Amino acid sequence: EDIIQALRFTNIPQPQYNDRFHDVRQMIEAFNNHYIENYTPGWISCIDESMIDWLNKYCPGWMCVPRKPHPFGNEYHTICDGDLLKGSPIMFRVELVEGKDRPVELGPKEFEDLGKTVGLMLRMSRNLWNTGKVVTMDSGFSVSKGILAMREK
Repeated sequence: EDIIQALRFTNIPQPQYNDRFHDVRQMIEAFNNHYIENYTPGWISCIDESMIDWLNKYCPGWMCVPRKPHPFGNEYHTICDGDLLKGSPIMFRVELVEGKDRPVELGPKEFEDLGKTVGLMLRMSRNLWNTGKVVTMDSGFSVSKGILAMREK
């Protein structure tokens, strides 16, 4: 019990404002940075959504997405290496869908001034810019403004 009480996902002090995701932000950032520094995706990658099962509706960011095989939990936007010749697909970047639980004090996400979907496309594909590699996505992400913005990178 003492061990469980001492476990933390962050060593950053709690901010003065209410941030329901504070405890996992540093862990997600560390995950993403680890893959940027230590992993080279193959020739094709795919941006998509993923659900993490969570049955407690009081969890920050909890949502129900009926079209998903596991509809209850937290949703993440992800990008995965689709080069099956390299082995199993590897998820190399994640972004938590915060929705209404994102604190306004954090300001807009990077590239969000171009639109939420375009900003997401640019953030997820950043380490593939200028590599000639292919990024695929379903129609929910495929907005022409975003495709053109990615092409310019």
